[in-house]
Amino acid sequence: MSFSSNLTIVKQIGQGGFGDVYEGLDEVHGKVAVKVLRRWPFETEPDWQARRNQLLSEAQNLQSAKHKNVVNVLYVVRSQQDGNLHLALEFCDGGSLDVRYKAGPLKISETRKIATDVCLGLDAIHSRGMLHRDIKPGNIMLSGSRWKIGDFGLVTDGIILGYASAAGYMDHLAPEVHTDQVTSVKTDVWALGMTIYRLLHGDAFYIQGFAGLDVADLVKAGGFAGKLCWLPHIPKEWRKIIRKALHDESSLRFNSVLDLSQALGRLPITPDWRCLVSPNLVRWTLERKGRIVSVEWEVLSPRKHIWCASSFGGTRSRKLGGSSAPLAKEKALYQLENFLLSH
Repeated sequence: MSFSSNLTIVKQIGQGGFGDVYEGLDEVHGKVAVKVLRRWPFETEPDWQARRNQLLSEAQNLQSAKHKNVVNVLYVVRSQQDGNLHLALEFCDGGSLDVRYKAGPLKISETRKIATDVCLGLDAIHSRGMLHRDIKPGNIMLSGSRWKIGDFGLVTDGIILGYASAAGYMDHLAPEVHTDQVTSVKTDVWALGMTIYRLLHGDAFYIQGFAGLDVADLVKAGGFAGKLCWLPHIPKEWRKIIRKALHDESSLRFNSVLDLSQALGRLPITPDWRCLVSPNLVRWTLERKGRIVSVEWEVLSPRKHIWCASSFGGTRSRKLGGSSAPLAKEKALYQLENFLLSH
């Protein structure tokens, strides 16, 4: 006996290495997200059949990973015309975190909320004997006020290196993935650590920091966490846990995402600066006692940096600090860090 699905494809809303994503309508679930998994170019029929069967099995397993911080897998149907798989998922009305990350650094209070939600979802996946293997801003979805993990369980060890390379996320692969192609709970910890770092700094600052460098080579060479560039408003406590999540030795990382979550819960979220990054200029703002504190760091040249801080409220403004002359980068960052973390 065969059955037909009443799933209707409405419009394309995303694109990824493993399939295009569409908005769909289902007569029971209403609006859904639909991921269409297609045969790859030059993939042989036996390989496609094996991968398709694996994806069906993975989707069935993922339905057992129901959790408030995991995007719910509803069902899978196979097209009678071309054999493509259509994976129907819970529709997240807030979209992915990718857009907000690319717009600039997130506030530390928001980053802690997102990272904590992701830890809870990852723990649910890990507790069922599964791994995610592709934690990044684009796979973190907002539904109402809750952040959820999406696009998981469909990445196999055999293709993860090629996929991450094509997607520009080689730094989310732990050293042991590069050297031994081994994934584990600890490699998900690494990827989450990199995601937290990215959220705190935004896409533009991240790209500037590693411009012209092969990130995969940096990770494989060791000591990657010590090579990270930090915006000066990021508290030392935050830097410490990110470095631990990105430790070269997996045994010295957090043992689980729950351990990471507990560490996140102890982190300070004040002062909670809003930060904007543009070429040669970084600006911070903070509302305090009815006034707005504004700090600007301008890069005049690689060796010349200036900064200034002012307070605005009503019709009056006050200068709070700054450099009286251009400074070397290290000295400017030192002064900025002292000012930003003391307010």
